[in-house]
Amino acid sequence: MRIINYLLLATLFVSVLSSCKKNDVAKPPVPILGSVYPDVSVKLAEKYAFKVTTLNGETFSNEWTLDGKVVGTDYTYSFTPTVAGTYTLVYKATNEGGSFSYTYKITVPVPVVATTPSSSKYISKVFEYLPAPGQFINETNVGSLEQAQKLVGNTNNLLTLGAYGGYVVFGFDHSVNNQTGYDLAIYGNPIGGTTPWAEPGIVMVSQDKNGNGLPDDEWYELAGSEYNDPATIKNYEITYKNPKAYANVTWTDNQGNSGSVDINTFHKHNYYPEFAPNQETLTFKGTLLRSTWGKYGSIFINSAFAWGYTDSWSIGDDYQNNRYNGFDISWAVDKNGKKVELKTIDFVKVYTGQNEKGNTLLGEISTEIKGATDLNIK
Repeated sequence: MRIINYLLLATLFVSVLSSCKKNDVAKPPVPILGSVYPDVSVKLAEKYAFKVTTLNGETFSNEWTLDGKVVGTDYTYSFTPTVAGTYTLVYKATNEGGSFSYTYKITVPVPVVATTPSSSKYISKVFEYLPAPGQFINETNVGSLEQAQKLVGNTNNLLTLGAYGGYVVFGFDHSVNNQTGYDLAIYGNPIGGTTPWAEPGIVMVSQDKNGNGLPDDEWYELAGSEYNDPATIKNYEITYKNPKAYANVTWTDNQGNSGSVDINTFHKHNYYPEFAPNQETLTFKGTLLRSTWGKYGSIFINSAFAWGYTDSWSIGDDYQNNRYNGFDISWAVDKNGKKVELKTIDFVKVYTGQNEKGNTLLGEISTEIKGATDLNIK
């Protein structure tokens, strides 16, 4: 009997040890998620708190990773977006038994200034005017800061942008919607017929992704008919040097070329913009369109492109009847040439797209603009 009792006791002891070993095996953490939906929408500048809690006092380490960067190690993480876009937030809990992870896709919509019955179809604000050198630059009625402001509210006042790269940036009192067909009309002063005179300008658009009301976000080019032409140069860069006198304005570019914007006898003043922040040199970057300068008999001409450029008597957008160049926001591409989907835009940039000195009779090719309208507002 005593032997049997010893055997039972030994068996019970082994059973208890075995049970303890099974219970001692660590298990991965089981955090309780405050938000169990993987897709989250957060407004710009709005605080959104992600949090986890523990079950029965369980402890584990936490890690929050936003777009690959660790942003928190606590049981809570507060996300306050400063720029619209799509973000990936990964939460990871870890203990000695393993780990648990969960991924959130956070969408921050681009803020939109809605159209109202009182919205104007015309430009409401000119943010920046920085022309390249040219024969009309520094002349009050066509090449000055004061003239740039006259683009507001109408399409009747002409502004020159100077040689390649010179630009103007403007916006409306609302976000422009991307609807079917042309969304923007930009007015210039081209000439058609057998003796065409076009001074093609490239158009870019931007969204107010950070919501600060300023054009300091990413720009997208509206790819026109020449965007994929082998003769079109992407990432072109040119630097002009201020002669600080009535003299030719020399330039060099990143293609190993050099040249000048030449003076003529009709405009006897410095062609370098005297209101530019830098009075030594000016550098512009963008897409360079091929020159279309030539002659028709004894008359000098500069031919238009098919579509997609302003100040261009283009057949593709029926300039003859419309009296403006039309632009579709759906043409937008990013800096790598990839098409982007923009539901709205807030800012527009127009810059001279050709580097052509012309001659001393007609001067350099320089895009002119008389205004712009939102075609979605009648």
